[in-house]
Amino acid sequence: MFVRRLLRSLVGVTLAAAALVSASEASAGTRRRAPDWGLFGQRDLSELSWLETGIHQRRPFRLAPDPSLSLLTHYLTPAQNHVAEWRTFFRGDYGFASWSSRISLAWTLGDAPEPESLSISMRGPCPKWRAPRPVHLARYDGAEQVTLPLIDCDGGVAPDAIDVVSVLSRAPGVARPTLPLPFEPSEDAGPGEWLPSVKLVDPRLIWVLQQVAQAFPRRTLYIMSGYRSNGHSNHSKGKAVDLFVYGVPNEQLFAVCRGLRDVGCGFYPNNKFVHIDVRPYGTDRVLWVDDSLPGTPSRYLDGWDGVLEPGRAWTPG
Repeated sequence: MFVRRLLRSLVGVTLAAAALVSASEASAGTRRRAPDWGLFGQRDLSELSWLETGIHQRRPFRLAPDPSLSLLTHYLTPAQNHVAEWRTFFRGDYGFASWSSRISLAWTLGDAPEPESLSISMRGPCPKWRAPRPVHLARYDGAEQVTLPLIDCDGGVAPDAIDVVSVLSRAPGVARPTLPLPFEPSEDAGPGEWLPSVKLVDPRLIWVLQQVAQAFPRRTLYIMSGYRSNGHSNHSKGKAVDLFVYGVPNEQLFAVCRGLRDVGCGFYPNNKFVHIDVRPYGTDRVLWVDDSLPGTPSRYLDGWDGVLEPGRAWTPG
């Protein structure tokens, strides 16, 4: 579950560092108390001394991708799509990256040891000119709204972004959970969910929302629909949102979506939203037009005047 914690809320590098320290404190039988530095401020020197000191002084940290935790790259660099599935073999336990002439111990039974350390370093202040503008997000009915950065100064997923967007993306009628979300999935959550009817969104979806916000600054992004537990669409995987940008025609929003790579963009002339989802490496763009009325079966068209030229639209085969 150590990796799951990092992937869930340790996206913020400060939180990642704090988790390492809290884990060491928990093993010593202590909880939520300042370290015992002695009468004269002295303490035993350890590999984490600098890290613990920085955390208690609220200094920002950054976390570099670790070879043993490759999934962190999706959070630290969400603008980069996942590598092709066939390439993951060469980066895995049996790929070229694991080949070495050095003799080392190997485990064939039982649990393998966790990595000894992660690449954590102190992060300097972010210049104002480089800091991403906070994004104003709202739930479909406007009852829940929040303004927060989605991407940090280094281009990684900002702290709390996954939690907040996942909560805003929950299905209608689901009670709003307390933020931040817990470190561990709830025991009564459904398959792939973090809490009942709450699924963590894909980190690349955070980057897509950031691109939309940059295209339409100071506009509110309404998540009309996000996670759906039923079905097999990208909505059920936490990889899709139906998005409405206040004061922006859907034709313009669709144009921004189709300018991104490895995404799906759905234009719905008779609805208020544009469907946007993130797709596997090498998918490029999947575009479609559905002019069905709300609550009626889909009706796909081969293009739409001024939006999508004929022959470019995807239709179910």
